[in-house]
Amino acid sequence: MPFNWAGTMREAQWRCFRNWSLKERASVGPRLKVINAELAKIGHITVRYRAVNERVTTPTGSVTDVQTVTEQRDAFFVSQGSSLEKLVQAYIAAGGNPMSISLWLQPDRAQFTTQEDPNEDDKDKPNEPFSNIGPESTPAVQPYRGVVAPDSTDSYGPGGQYLGGIPTLLRNIQRIVGRFFPESESGAKIAIRIDHSRRWVVKEIAELGILENRIIKLMDLREQLQHERDTIIQQAVGGSVPDLPLSPDGNRFARNLHLTRIVTEMDRTFYKTNADGEIDFNEINLRDDDGSNPNNVSPTGISFYDTLTPNPVGTDDFAV
Repeated sequence: MPFNWAGTMREAQWRCFRNWSLKERASVGPRLKVINAELAKIGHITVRYRAVNERVTTPTGSVTDVQTVTEQRDAFFVSQGSSLEKLVQAYIAAGGNPMSISLWLQPDRAQFTTQEDPNEDDKDKPNEPFSNIGPESTPAVQPYRGVVAPDSTDSYGPGGQYLGGIPTLLRNIQRIVGRFFPESESGAKIAIRIDHSRRWVVKEIAELGILENRIIKLMDLREQLQHERDTIIQQAVGGSVPDLPLSPDGNRFARNLHLTRIVTEMDRTFYKTNADGEIDFNEINLRDDDGSNPNNVSPTGISFYDTLTPNPVGTDDFAV
């Protein structure tokens, strides 16, 4: 495996990866074009959820109405001419219901209600109280704001059921029944009958399952490609290539994890600098010694790291 090391390396290994990774930046432009073309080809599924007003209690004890959305869907859209559209059409033609596949939650599509970052918006209220369904000024556009998670509460529901740890989905059987019970044992007799009712259409169900998995995998691929484009590549090389400017958000994209910063710091660790402050790639930074006084030397550079080493005598300097 190329570059199959991380914290332990010889100088030759670092030099080879350093030169290769910096040259690889030339492919960022074409790479972004391919990602955008793939995203357009895949398309996306957009769902419009039913909005309602819900009366909630704030941390201060007051009662207020906050707009939220239910799991009920009023509209379902698929990008025209996309791969997802063709798969959804095939799924419906085979008798499948795309609503039963997923809620199609997409937290990456969550938006602020203003064009400005909240930290820069003079109308933003940093001390605005949050209820269990979020702040009043930023109403949700998706159920659970696009993220399904265990309910974080210490309260008890009807019948004395402890609600903490139960998924927020309304269709959760423990939430519907109102108590915990051994689901497999309780439904055993019904499961036997349902199994026999399905046996004669097992192949048709399997075909629906194949289409469903392809739809889910395409949605997952879309999310991965967006993450690669908007986060991974941006963090690594944003601002050092003409096709991707440096993000102004230093909190989201750490400057010390940028490729150019890492290369600079590693170079100064591995190599000595000349009188002009430039890296001398011919001098390994092992100790501070100009040769005038062998008894007065101090460790520097890679001497402080047990896992960073010069190239052992007799090895190929170009072998990684």
